[in-house]
Amino acid sequence: MEFCINAITLGEHPFPTSVEASASAGFKAIELWLPHVEAYLADGHTAQQARAVLDDHGVQAVGACFVSGLIASTGDAKRAAFDAAKERFELCQILGAPVIVCVGDGPADPTLDDYTVAAEQAREVGDLAASFGLHVAIEFIAGFPFIGTLATAARLVTEAEHQHLGILFDIFHFYAGTSKEADFATLDHAPISFVHLNDAAPRPREILRDADRLLPGHGCLPLADLAERIRHTGYDGYYSLELFHPEIQAMDPTEAAKLCYEACERFAQ
Repeated sequence: MEFCINAITLGEHPFPTSVEASASAGFKAIELWLPHVEAYLADGHTAQQARAVLDDHGVQAVGACFVSGLIASTGDAKRAAFDAAKERFELCQILGAPVIVCVGDGPADPTLDDYTVAAEQAREVGDLAASFGLHVAIEFIAGFPFIGTLATAARLVTEAEHQHLGILFDIFHFYAGTSKEADFATLDHAPISFVHLNDAAPRPREILRDADRLLPGHGCLPLADLAERIRHTGYDGYYSLELFHPEIQAMDPTEAAKLCYEACERFAQ
């Protein structure tokens, strides 16, 4: 099992700071938080300089988060979303990140026809990603009315039938939502492309929020069982630690990264 860290786990720090802190803790790979990279570029740096930051610290970008608004948008909103995605795909290509997370959007009161349209549009997303040599991992979000479960994400990816599309499996969203263990049976034609690792506080699932995500081994989730089920799907990629825990994000990033790395190491044993 290989681990990386999503830079947002350390909080809202400059891109070089997160990379340096992650490397000093022992992480050899990182999931880029693209708004941080874009802020670095807005300060006058180039994408090539951002790549040099990674290379100089011996850190490989193995994923990136995120693009959005691509699955169900129409008209001007769709054009704007695809234009923004194209810019982020190009950035990922330069930085060497092979997988980018796509947050599922959609109507608040969907019909079956909406899912048919979404599959067609997801195929367009796959075509765009393929033109950059990238894969898109579509994320299901607990509580979302349109793409809120593993089974729904699997259905979408299966119907889109595109080699550059897969699923972002976030353990927190699997647990906190209405996904079921039986949903793993829907993954025959919908591969997992990337995994977000997290634990969660022992609270009622209905009120779990992102701030309740915890380091692996610090919460109540059956992580070992879920990791085994994920492995049996054929996934052998990175597990990216993604937390939004206010106490960790308020820490010195070097100390926070060390804490994160040690938790990942203990989980892997």
